Amino acid sequence: MAEDRTTQISNWCSFGPQPLIMDGIFCELLKQHFADATNIEQAELTSRLYSSTVANNNILITTPSAWTPTEAQRRLAVIVKRNGWKCEKRGFADNTNGATVEGFRRHTKTWRGSHTIFALANEGPETQILAAEVYRFFNHFGPVFRQYFRLLMFEVVEVGTMSQIKEWDAHWGIPITIMYGWDDTWILKPNEPVLAGIDLSDTFSVGIGT
Repeated sequence: MAEDRTTQISNWCSFGPQPLIMDGIFCELLKQHFADATNIEQAELTSRLYSSTVANNNILITTPSAWTPTEAQRRLAVIVKRNGWKCEKRGFADNTNGATVEGFRRHTKTWRGSHTIFALANEGPETQILAAEVYRFFNHFGPVFRQYFRLLMFEVVEVGTMSQIKEWDAHWGIPITIMYGWDDTWILKPNEPVLAGIDLSDTFSVGIGT
């Protein structure tokens, strides 16, 4: 049975999802999963675990900016790549949650984003096995991650077809896309009333006798 290991992740940043933070979360979740043979469903991968010590038989987990084909050589690799994020406007002036007891407006915008996890290997069958391990891990624990990271959604939405990736030294790759969503809520507290520092007397003065 799969094990819930999310308690080993650092507490969620008070600012919510950010590109670098999300890259780190996906990498950390995968590293924890592949570091222990008891987590692995695919028997063929139990001897190819993740380790911070570099070895040719260890699985490599990283981002595209830190990965090179020469580093991978014949190792299995899982590459974490962030896709574009989209913002959805909610309500008039994004003021959907009313105001605080002090009278400050509470603003909210909803965001949708996704990451694509590439399962890479030199051989087609290895690639299929690695992709199955990755997508089943995120598919099974999606509800746990959604609740733990206080997201609106977190789910696998696509497992792509296998293809040979020339840019990555002709490795075979399968993309697994994971979509997530969250609300960004904030409160603006002005130090002084709006327009208090603007002198409009000259602008609206009325001349006498004109």
